[in-house]
Amino acid sequence: MINSESGTQQIKLISAEFMTFQTISMETTTWFSQEDFVLISDGQPIDYQISNQEERDGHVTLTLLLDRSVDIERCYEVVFMNQERYRVRPSRIVRTLLFDSRYSYEGPLGLVMQKETMTLHVWSPLAEQIECVLYTPEEEELETIELVRAERGVHRLVLPRQREHCLYRYRVTTYLGTTEIVDPYAKAISVNGRFGVLLDVEHEIRQRFPKRQKRPILIKPTDAIVYEAHIRDFTIDPSSGSTHPGQYVGVSESGTVSPEGRTTGLDYLLELGVTHMQLLPVHFFSTTEEKSRLPYNWGYDPEQWFALAGSYASNPSDPTVRILEYVEMIERLHAAGIRVTFDVVMNHVYIRERSALEHLVPGYYFRYELDGTLANGTGVGNDTASERFMMRRLIVDCLTYFAEVFRIDAFRFDLMGIHDIETMNAVRSALDVIDPTILVYGEGWDLATPLPYRQKAISSLASQMPGIAHFNDVFRDALKGSTFSETDRGFISGDGWREGEVRNGMAGSVTIAHQTDGRFPEPTYSINYVEAHDNHTLYDKLLLSRPDLEEPTRLRMSRLAQTIIFLSAGIPFIHAGQEFGRTKQGVENSYNAPDAINRLDWTLRDKHFEMVEYLKNILQIRRMHGGFRLHRANQIQELFHFLPMRPGVIAYEVEAVHSYDAWQRTLVVHNVTMEPVEVALDHSRWNVHVQGDYASVTPIEKGVAQITVLPLSTTIATC
Repeated sequence: MINSESGTQQIKLISAEFMTFQTISMETTTWFSQEDFVLISDGQPIDYQISNQEERDGHVTLTLLLDRSVDIERCYEVVFMNQERYRVRPSRIVRTLLFDSRYSYEGPLGLVMQKETMTLHVWSPLAEQIECVLYTPEEEELETIELVRAERGVHRLVLPRQREHCLYRYRVTTYLGTTEIVDPYAKAISVNGRFGVLLDVEHEIRQRFPKRQKRPILIKPTDAIVYEAHIRDFTIDPSSGSTHPGQYVGVSESGTVSPEGRTTGLDYLLELGVTHMQLLPVHFFSTTEEKSRLPYNWGYDPEQWFALAGSYASNPSDPTVRILEYVEMIERLHAAGIRVTFDVVMNHVYIRERSALEHLVPGYYFRYELDGTLANGTGVGNDTASERFMMRRLIVDCLTYFAEVFRIDAFRFDLMGIHDIETMNAVRSALDVIDPTILVYGEGWDLATPLPYRQKAISSLASQMPGIAHFNDVFRDALKGSTFSETDRGFISGDGWREGEVRNGMAGSVTIAHQTDGRFPEPTYSINYVEAHDNHTLYDKLLLSRPDLEEPTRLRMSRLAQTIIFLSAGIPFIHAGQEFGRTKQGVENSYNAPDAINRLDWTLRDKHFEMVEYLKNILQIRRMHGGFRLHRANQIQELFHFLPMRPGVIAYEVEAVHSYDAWQRTLVVHNVTMEPVEVALDHSRWNVHVQGDYASVTPIEKGVAQITVLPLSTTIATC
């Protein structure tokens, strides 16, 4: 209760927030005057004026104009005449450009090792106090030491090297209270991510691997052939023959075979001819208990971005094992000539309320709608705010760490459209300094996040992100039918209206005058695919959209769709097992389904051996002949020509890039109809390399003047 000129009134303060460094917005249930309350900080009154007061929907909003700029690390309170006190929260001020200008920090973060000491750095301008709580390896509390506040909101603590291998957490006090958190920059963690670990990660790696493998050679992006797999799926089924099923080291294990004695695992990838292995997320994620390795999860629920998942390690309880086994996997893949792609999931966190970032700087790292509610373009409850300096820095720091320390060769961005263009360009620039052959690509979907359209890292704005590729969903759906409709058909399954979109995709989605209407400035921007871990597998999609057909016919459709992708300009992408008819038993979103649904069944590789051999030869043809790997739009416009054909048949000719290429002219004809097609050639010196069920780098027929393109198949002739 307060006394004022208008009498005794009941006032309820709903909220008090800093809107800028000199304005406060207060929302209450009634009107009142400047004499009804005071604003204090550290016991001292702060001068202010009520610059505006208005009523809306039964609430009164006041705007207070202060006489000076505030220090947000201090406590500011509104005190009424009845001595009721309310904390003024800086929850909105952290989302202003001026906050970034004042507190953006470019010095070290996380654990930095020196010869005799080690220093912890953590950024939290809002923190009233940060303490480091040290624990023994048995998780018993050992010591609590307060960090010292330094410039631009960073807090530091110097520890002796004798404390190495201790577990640690931060005890952070902000206006929201006091909470213990794991360092968001922790590079080593204990089992299930309960604690950070004071560990010299780079020293441990050098000790175990004194001589590192060089990155396999990659001349240009279109030389890449990406193979996507989940670490557990790849080897968990007994048919893989792995002695380390479901683990990091199982991925790079050699000498494994299927029940019929055919290669599996790493040896299979080498036979297939892939250049990059894209692994589903290895950021530490919290939904799988690491010791039991259950329940199954893909890992798109990140909790610690710099630390690795322990459920794929042979011993999750040893913080060092997951690191060294991950490095061992990469080293073996590099030694075999295969690069490694890291799946970046930094568009959201699993649970914002328990995120270390939210406790360190409440309201800063996440994006909000204009009405103050959390953005949810990701569909999982929160979107990270990459447009803010320290979130952008966090993304760049994480990727450069994995590129430098673990020698990651490519980064795939989950829901890249949540991020902003400036951040993606900053990522590209930082990685270029390390190695310009590192690939960057992602899902450039336009999602409902409150970021201005022109700032979104989406496919329609690809030209503003040089050196960054995008998953070509238009090409994907044109080939097999809409991902969002089980029964929708694509070009290879009976919808002839999609032919124009397929032609665009074949040409790298660049514009060829009077022939294609491209969506990308260069073919290197296009990741060409028909299947990924998301949504139905191609086999299941065809089963749903063409239940009227026999399985051999659907498999020919699958083979044709993949052949089109493998021979198109751009970067081909393969989801593990699509080349031998992988099924998930009709489950569309299998992120938490059991092994029975997700495991890679290598017996299918035996069952569909002929299809694998065919597609392996198609990939070999792509690698051997530069006409299938054109990387500039002007090359495609000059050397790539479509030929007139009947509906359902697409033919194009590619001329050689170099005079010394054995294939000076290459004719490719794709026939999606159920009838054979005769194509007359301009002379009788053509050699056939692909026809019907056969594909070979050496001619299967020589000196022909006419070719027959069988139903649901591809024919390639060269001269």
